[in-house]
Amino acid sequence: MRFAILVPALLAMSISSAWADQSSALADIKAQNYAVDAQIDTSGNAYVLVKPAGLNWPAYAAAMCQLVAPHQARIFRMRIIDLTKANYSKPPATWPRLTEAACAQ
Repeated sequence: MRFAILVPALLAMSISSAWADQSSALADIKAQNYAVDAQIDTSGNAYVLVKPAGLNWPAYAAAMCQLVAPHQARIFRMRIIDLTKANYSKPPATWPRLTEAACAQ
């Protein structure tokens, strides 16, 4: 009977820690230069909306992957989106990307 109580409690603690990790990673992403907004979906994709500028976007995406790595937030792909092309009436996965980087290696 003790296990019936212990398992749900452990599961709840692990889920809440994952959300805390993602929120701290999201706060770090939003604090970076050029990042206007960001969000993380349930599949581990981070969408970073940026102002269009002449940056090396693949290097920026790779740097963002390194930024979130210490958070252990289960972010597998960093997708950089031009703010002017994001259509909020559609899911973020359909937004055109400037670039993306694989964070999980």
